[in-house]
Amino acid sequence: MRAISTTNRQSAFAVAGRIALLSSVPLCSGYSTSAYSAEDAGLSSPRIDEIIVTGIRSQRFAELPRSAAVITADDIAISPATNVVDLLAREANLNLRSTVGNEKFSGVDVRGQGDTYSSNVLVLVDGIKINASDLSGADYSTVALDQIERIEVIRGANAVRYGNGAVGGVINIITKQSQPGTRAGFRMRGGSYDTLEAGLNGAWANERFFVAGAVSGYDTGGYRENSDLTKKDVAANAGVTAADWLTLTLAGQRHQDEYGLPGPVSAEDFDGSEADRRQASNPFDGGETDDRFLRAGAELGTETTGVLDLRVRSRDRQNEYVLGADAPVDTPDVIEEDERRFEAQYSKTFSLFSRGHEFFAGYENVSTDYSRAEFNGLGDVNGLKGGDIRQSAWFAAADLELAEAWKVSLGYRQDSFTVDGGNLEEVCIQIGPFFDCSLEFTELRDSWRNSALEAGLVFSPSQYTNWFISYASSFRNPNVDELVFAEEDLSPQKGDYIDAGVRHFVGRNLETSLALFYSRTEDEILFGRDPDDGTPVNRNADEPVRRVGGELDVRWYALEGLSFSGALGYTDAKFTGSGTTVPLVPKWTGSVGVNWAPAEQWMLTAIGRYTGSRYDGNDFTNTTYPKLDAYQVVDAKLSYDWPLDNSGVQFYLGINNLFDEVYSASAYSNTFYPMPTRNYYAGFNYKFNTDN
Repeated sequence: MRAISTTNRQSAFAVAGRIALLSSVPLCSGYSTSAYSAEDAGLSSPRIDEIIVTGIRSQRFAELPRSAAVITADDIAISPATNVVDLLAREANLNLRSTVGNEKFSGVDVRGQGDTYSSNVLVLVDGIKINASDLSGADYSTVALDQIERIEVIRGANAVRYGNGAVGGVINIITKQSQPGTRAGFRMRGGSYDTLEAGLNGAWANERFFVAGAVSGYDTGGYRENSDLTKKDVAANAGVTAADWLTLTLAGQRHQDEYGLPGPVSAEDFDGSEADRRQASNPFDGGETDDRFLRAGAELGTETTGVLDLRVRSRDRQNEYVLGADAPVDTPDVIEEDERRFEAQYSKTFSLFSRGHEFFAGYENVSTDYSRAEFNGLGDVNGLKGGDIRQSAWFAAADLELAEAWKVSLGYRQDSFTVDGGNLEEVCIQIGPFFDCSLEFTELRDSWRNSALEAGLVFSPSQYTNWFISYASSFRNPNVDELVFAEEDLSPQKGDYIDAGVRHFVGRNLETSLALFYSRTEDEILFGRDPDDGTPVNRNADEPVRRVGGELDVRWYALEGLSFSGALGYTDAKFTGSGTTVPLVPKWTGSVGVNWAPAEQWMLTAIGRYTGSRYDGNDFTNTTYPKLDAYQVVDAKLSYDWPLDNSGVQFYLGINNLFDEVYSASAYSNTFYPMPTRNYYAGFNYKFNTDN
């Protein structure tokens, strides 16, 4: 068994100590030592006053009966994070998962979903799901940080609004919307591993029309051999307010990339030299993606009539890839996914018994055609998997004001799911010294109906204190990848969630949030061995999975130009019968951070992130392989904002993994996926903005 070093035994408090060293420089004597508020700091408004738009409601954060986090554009501007995944991984109970070390093959596991987090955490951009229909999950590399206005993280089940897969949580990325006037921006960043990124964006709007567009490019050699990533993005959107009761919008985006897949390294190489960790076990694996989105929307109605929001979206994704190749391959395998989605939502505010209430109802219909073709070394098809997926659902919900300090939320969803396809694969029988091979077809056809229920209560005894408790159920249908390689009776998983907590704003300078949760999932879908014959297949767990834990978030605006933040997450995820822990789920995660302005227009930000030890991804008995070591990573960024007439420039320098921590976010059968060690970056952002 691999020895655990003293460094890896350090707790989250070690990270706090390192951050304290970074923030111990004395303040300039001209700065006030009195308490300082969020508004005074100019970083963001108090989180308790934020408006949450995730889901069918637009609510004040204070009135949401769930554990949530909001990351604003101000937070993003000063953060050391260089991509969305790194930004999210600093939040409580959001655990970083990665196999390559860049955002293309990375994600965050919310509240301990384990290796199926990509199917149990929904990711949306402007309310539209970007999760794929297979196990690949959401591609965060399609979203640039400078185009994001805010990110909302709602932890726990959200099945009433989003249905299938809204189990561990929902992450809604909201891009910047055009305001009256003209704006433009240009950014450029360079860094370690021959990394270069550039982007250009612009927008114009008046009271009736708006139009916006953005282009960007990114190229890196990557930390390891064959971990390169090149991507190009172009996006445009436009809209018109045709009347007081009608707004029309149209948007499109195209994402293209090429990438390498270096594969894992052995435990010996992971514990060895830097050169050992950086080598590729699969030097010929990789692929390329062409992902196209088109969406249109219409908002009809007024406050008197209620508002009907209509959306249609299409997505066409093609992914060519090579896995497990011993030499360069002329004919890669191909995934093709075509999705068509229609959504309609109606909302109405009304008064009853001298209290204000809101009612919501919606319908959605999704059609997805998915196929995966696999080729042999001669370019002939030796496998074809696919299915036509049809989903439809309706839901209704209401927010009711029982009294001045009491609000209750109720919701219900009815959902249907049908998949019709099959698996065509090559089967070979040995006859003497020869093999007789033929293609055999296995039909795939399943249909399920699911329902979800939610109920929440919020008590607000004062403007800045909110207690909440809620119940929600969830469900997840097997995806295409799971269905084509599964037990015959593979069925949806279903769960129940209970959340409770308090949010409190102390004075004008301290924000706190504490939440506790309990969940129980029946028939959880996982990849494991059949207990009868030992065959590895996708199957329903034989025993329920229980998860219990909580989150603590703190923001302290201590002095003029100085603020601190902290997040602590605990999740205990166990199979109830055997008592074993779900693999790749740490019990403890946390972060501490400091924002310090040593002088006008300067900002130093440092954030430390801690992840506890986890069981190997293939260790369901918790006895087969050594655990992954705990790790702590500290990132820092120094920025300077230079204001100009109607514009401004931000220059910045950053260091990721300041203390050169050696760690892996994923491991299977005692093989590891090393993450980047200490690396550097520098860049600038130019922004121009005028009012009409």
